[in-house]
Amino acid sequence: MNGENKLDNQAKDESLAAVFPDAYTAVKTGNVELLKQLLQAHPALANARSLQGRTLLHHLCDWPGHYPNQLEIGQALLDAGADVNARAIDPERGETSLQWTASNDDVAMATLLLDAGTPIDGLNDDRRPLAQSLWYGCTKVTKLLVRRGAALDLELAAAVGRVDLLPSFFSSDGTLLPSAGKHREPVNTTTPSAPEELLQQALIYAIIGGSYESAAYLLDRGADVNGIPSGFDHTGAAPLHWAAAGTNTAIIHLLLDRGADLNGRDRRYNGTPLGWANHFKRTEHEELLRSLGGL
Repeated sequence: MNGENKLDNQAKDESLAAVFPDAYTAVKTGNVELLKQLLQAHPALANARSLQGRTLLHHLCDWPGHYPNQLEIGQALLDAGADVNARAIDPERGETSLQWTASNDDVAMATLLLDAGTPIDGLNDDRRPLAQSLWYGCTKVTKLLVRRGAALDLELAAAVGRVDLLPSFFSSDGTLLPSAGKHREPVNTTTPSAPEELLQQALIYAIIGGSYESAAYLLDRGADVNGIPSGFDHTGAAPLHWAAAGTNTAIIHLLLDRGADLNGRDRRYNGTPLGWANHFKRTEHEELLRSLGGL
């Protein structure tokens, strides 16, 4: 999610320069009648982009979301022909409106977009909507996407606590099957991801999702309690770092019982799990790790 900047209310299309700022303001303030009038007079507004590369629908779904009259505004844009699958800023890698509503835990807007035909599993089956709702701790949208049939591979099943599905991703000799899928990066990153890291990445997803049962299952299947897989925001963090930043204290105990390094440091910030707990204001975790000798 990208937030706003001074280029957001200025149109790329010079022919819309005079009206795009008014449409932008109408979207942000919930002025449905004004937006409808502008769309009727200037149909190209429905898919016009700001200088930053965002459509009005992107602006409606962008952080922090939950704008006034958002459903009426969204429906007006869709009725006018807004592309529900447009990517923001970068046409190849940019995020969609559904990804942004997932990042805002905005169930109402996510439902509107799904009903309008945006794929629940993301463009090109990238699974990014669910991955992002998990990454940002947006439990309401996570539940919505799962309830409406979002696909669950190894990582995503682990994250949402579907432990019953996890055995189906392993062969009888314990190796991962093709059905386990591939790594689904939760945020834009250029970090290359190696196929052999998938078990480790699934463990991180289980921890991010707060699933003790999934984490335990994956450790039993050979995931390294101190492994640092790529593909997670360049942090170079071990499982205990992610657990310290999370909300499930039982996972911290699980990892320590399995031999997690109490004072290991991440590769980006040189922070310890205790430091992560402090940064993310997880007071209970900070006190626990300090009591155990954490630095």
